[in-house]
Amino acid sequence: MQRPDLASNVHYQHVLNAFRGSHYSARAVYDLVLPIFVDTVFMALVEFCNTGIISSDGPASVGAVNTANAVHWLMFGTFNSIALGTCVLVAQHFGAGHREQIGRVTAAAVHGMLAVTVVYSALVLAFEDQVITLLFGAAQPDVFANIRVFLFGLLVSYPLRGFYTAVAGALRGIGRTKVTLALSVVANGSNMVLNVAFVMGLHMGVAGLAWSVVISQVLGAAMGVRLLRAYSTELHVTRAMLLHVDARRIGTVLSVSLPFILEDLFFNGGKLIIQMFIVPFGTLQLAANGIIGSWVHLIEIVPRTLCTAIVPIAGASLGARDVAYARKITRTFIITGSLVSAVMGLALAAVFPWALTSFYHADPATYGILWMLMWMNVVAYPLLFSAQSVLPGMLRAAGDGKWTTICSLSSMWIYRIGLGYFVSVTLNYQIVGLWAVWLTEWGVRTLLFYLRYRTGRWAQHDLVGRDA
Repeated sequence: MQRPDLASNVHYQHVLNAFRGSHYSARAVYDLVLPIFVDTVFMALVEFCNTGIISSDGPASVGAVNTANAVHWLMFGTFNSIALGTCVLVAQHFGAGHREQIGRVTAAAVHGMLAVTVVYSALVLAFEDQVITLLFGAAQPDVFANIRVFLFGLLVSYPLRGFYTAVAGALRGIGRTKVTLALSVVANGSNMVLNVAFVMGLHMGVAGLAWSVVISQVLGAAMGVRLLRAYSTELHVTRAMLLHVDARRIGTVLSVSLPFILEDLFFNGGKLIIQMFIVPFGTLQLAANGIIGSWVHLIEIVPRTLCTAIVPIAGASLGARDVAYARKITRTFIITGSLVSAVMGLALAAVFPWALTSFYHADPATYGILWMLMWMNVVAYPLLFSAQSVLPGMLRAAGDGKWTTICSLSSMWIYRIGLGYFVSVTLNYQIVGLWAVWLTEWGVRTLLFYLRYRTGRWAQHDLVGRDA
């Protein structure tokens, strides 16, 4: 049987042209996106499997892990934000041909990340009981105890995770996304394997999840050291740079990362506050929220991949002053993310009955709520999520972080938190009301980001000309 001649297929070539530009071929975009996609899959599967694995331990454990994860994602977003800021600077220096600056940014990113993670972990560990009581004091005693155990493991692992995340950000900036895939396989793959071994094999419960987090991040940090050595020439980073703390350069990295950090703090901080709204609703609703959150998180894989990939692609293009391609690839990524989200949403809805009974072991009392939330997400993701993710990623890559921060701050506190509290608590629609507000907020964000994108002012920033 003859293989189809795709090279002469007009429709196939039209699709490829949507990804092509003067500095990027469709193959180059594919090579950059694929490792990020696999990395995102691993990240989603870790959370997905954690919820499924621990579900056999009962609703209290599911609620505890989901609640502790709300705190975790608040800090994890900061790691990713510094890595994205690093990626923006490295990509623009790479596109502009400033080789030495790549090494200085890489070293500063490692130093800045270690400082942030060590200080954060030390502070929260010192006041762990007070923090948990403040945020989740309304939780039932068994949930409260499990939160303390899992959160301790997360905090111990943060400096390790932060280090290799900074290295990965620099490598993505020079287009070396394939090697970051190996890093993800080591860190996240080992986490998944250890989760199964400790929880299902040794029946260690939430403590098993905590131990697997720490051990997997030790392995990830070791892999990060190896990659930093192996790619020191391409990153133009030297031992002297790594041993010398350049406060000014760290400030540059953190200032470029700040819009990313604030964006994630607003997003994940909102999730944390919303989690505080849910805790008084009871253990069953807490568990239901954790189940639907981990399940629909799988729909986000491709849009989140494209949100991450747009940063080095748009950053390098804008560094080379190719604004037209930055616009083109942004449109292509939004459309691609929306189409894949639609397919994924319907596929997940089709197997949701199996997931409820055989994977999550959900309480039958939550089935009605879970199905309502499922269909709400199936509709909202294709329409809104891709645009609200990719547009701010491109704007930040251009150095237009102030606008994205203002938009995110406004939509988060006025719409998600303010309206969310009114609908869920005051009107007593509980988690269904919260999710309704959460999903429609994506539309508000999309509108605000699009209005800025249409002006073209984001293309006037110069991140690297003054720093060469």
